Amino acid sequence: MDRSSYKIYCAGPLFNPKEQEDMSDIANVLENVGYNVFLPHRDGLEYANILPLLLEHGIAQDHARYILNKAIFSLDVYQILHGDGLVLNVNGRVPDEGAMVEAGIAWAHDKPIVIFNTDTRSLVQGSQNPLVMGLSDFEYVSDYEMIPDAFDLKFQKSVQKKDALKEPFEVAVKKGKTISECLYSRRSYMEITDLLISLFGEATCQFIKNTKKEYTKVNMQQ
Repeated sequence: MDRSSYKIYCAGPLFNPKEQEDMSDIANVLENVGYNVFLPHRDGLEYANILPLLLEHGIAQDHARYILNKAIFSLDVYQILHGDGLVLNVNGRVPDEGAMVEAGIAWAHDKPIVIFNTDTRSLVQGSQNPLVMGLSDFEYVSDYEMIPDAFDLKFQKSVQKKDALKEPFEVAVKKGKTISECLYSRRSYMEITDLLISLFGEATCQFIKNTKKEYTKVNMQQ
């Protein structure tokens, strides 16, 4: 696989020097093995640098901020959609809200996502938010050096199954509709449980079985 033909969007918190350093470390480990990356605070629009220039043009501050915010949003959406994958750094008490929007856009457009997590804090009972972890099939990596390998595997599987693979967004919506209809009809908890097993049980058990054999360096969110 030619890694130089793939571009990865780096999504995560960027609002202090330590966070920017962590994101730079993620970008570096990908670039060092040949992947191209887009790192927003390095490759995108610098708010602090451009805002004063807009003001020098006589643009009112509120209008200047609006222009810059629209530009940043447009640039980042473009980079996500025209990239090949996204790495999501979820470290922190809660994941960065901007990064979550970026990851949601990537997932809805069938871009492979690798979640990076070394933070032991969790939402409930030792598990992270399922709406976050589901973006990466409930897998995550906890070491910088594991990130490129995780992308290698995702891209290889994406190519192998390209013709047969349905978009995750489409599959989730279809199953979500079935669950919603069940809840709306006020089925019993037992009936709801049976439905969940029928929708996810067999495939999940097979997935975990295969994962334990193949993903020796990738963690599973149980």
